[in-house]
Amino acid sequence: MPRKIWRKNFEIKRTSFLLAHEALESFYKFQKPTVGRNVLTQAIWINKGVDNIGTYFLKDELRQLIEMTLEQILNNTAKLEKVHKKTTLYSTKYFRFCRQTEKVKLSKLSNNQLALLYKKNYYLLQRCHGYSLCSTWFIDSDGEDLTNYLLNYVKNQIDKNNLKIEYAQAFSLLTTPDKHSLAQIENIEALEIIKKLKKDKIAKKAFLSKNTSTIEKNLNKINPKLRNSIIKHYKKWRWTPFTYIGPAYDLDYYLETWSAILRQKINIVAEIKNLKTINQQNKTEKIKLYKKLKIDTKHKRIFNLASEIVWLKAYRKDALFYGCYVMDILYKEIGKRFGLSLNQARHLTHYEVNQALVSNKYSVAEINNRINFFVIYFKNNHYQVLTKDRAKKFLLKQNFEKVKVGDVKELVGTPASSGRVKGTVKIINIADEMGKMNKNDIMVAHSTFPALVPAMKKAAAIVTDDGGLTCHAAIVARELKTPCVVGVKIATQVFKDGDKVEVDATNGVVKKIK
Repeated sequence: MPRKIWRKNFEIKRTSFLLAHEALESFYKFQKPTVGRNVLTQAIWINKGVDNIGTYFLKDELRQLIEMTLEQILNNTAKLEKVHKKTTLYSTKYFRFCRQTEKVKLSKLSNNQLALLYKKNYYLLQRCHGYSLCSTWFIDSDGEDLTNYLLNYVKNQIDKNNLKIEYAQAFSLLTTPDKHSLAQIENIEALEIIKKLKKDKIAKKAFLSKNTSTIEKNLNKINPKLRNSIIKHYKKWRWTPFTYIGPAYDLDYYLETWSAILRQKINIVAEIKNLKTINQQNKTEKIKLYKKLKIDTKHKRIFNLASEIVWLKAYRKDALFYGCYVMDILYKEIGKRFGLSLNQARHLTHYEVNQALVSNKYSVAEINNRINFFVIYFKNNHYQVLTKDRAKKFLLKQNFEKVKVGDVKELVGTPASSGRVKGTVKIINIADEMGKMNKNDIMVAHSTFPALVPAMKKAAAIVTDDGGLTCHAAIVARELKTPCVVGVKIATQVFKDGDKVEVDATNGVVKKIK
């Protein structure tokens, strides 16, 4: 009997032990709302230091889940709409809970009270992140099944109606959300503050300084109401680049960014108006495109569901990132009580957190082993955390699918935002690598996340290994109107810093040039 094949589904730079055990539990618990049963039964998560270097599922199970999810999206759209509505409610509830948790004086809580707070946090985190994993992650995680179905449908409608429309551009518009993302909301709120800074002579003078420490010193001299709005904004949004292990923004980030915007003499009023009306403009254009392409009622609903997936993936992920930020506050308090560093406290499972707080049971040696290298093997709702020789021996017994990378000159992916440009490759996978990114470079990444947005704003084009209409790169590229190709699979292995490439994001092709 042939050994079962493990297929790599994703890898994540700078991730956390919390995400590892939470995600593996979530994928198992929350398949039923979408496909009615547990199709995925096993998984392997491998971490080296802070990096997840691979998460694997059984190849046959993964393909079966994706095909069943696509079937539900196409033929049982109402069911998926309910799943998404519930996920939105979970995420909104979790945002509120995190804001309340930030205000709690943790040092005043007993161990039992802290354990209950952690347990509730984990419960809500898991539901906002996991409840719609099938449609917001798996569906496009192994071949971009939904994206390709919709792309092909758009191509067919364009050909059938003899229209001269770029299919990638049409696809992008039809899958653009009608609601603001949190990133857009934060941007609008920030620009409203900058508009006030511009009108206030004392504040404007302070913020025109290029020295951030000088701006901070002069905050006390500006209007107290305006100063409070600056501090309030910083406290409300500082978690946005945190992802799984931080860091969060400090006040200097906002002072420096807003100072630069003021010095660039951007038309703030026009920028705010554009951000506030862009969704309505897209909605109007979308209705026109529906008519041009003669899209039937069934497919209108599927496209609406797809645009909801794009919005929801970002919203639930933002809730998860805020949750990780707040979890760190809890881990710091837990660490203090047991003489553990923040990093050590982070490497407890949620069961072990409860044992430590309630029964004072935990193993420092085991925690330290996990910090360097760990493997989690999940099977039928139970997981084992393996370290050192046990982990290595376990991995040697597995049959992992091999992906060959030869001397490739051209790669094909999914068009996420149309356009054609040439430029110099810069591989950017973590925030620490953004310093090498110059204006009009081609940004190539395994995947992107909020902390990488400053680099994305400089890019002439964005290319990612991961893909699909719901990936972060596709969402941001559309907002920036930057050419983008996603789902290229091996872009970060084929290309290196300094390579000259041409990105044809209209047709999803990336090739090396001399």
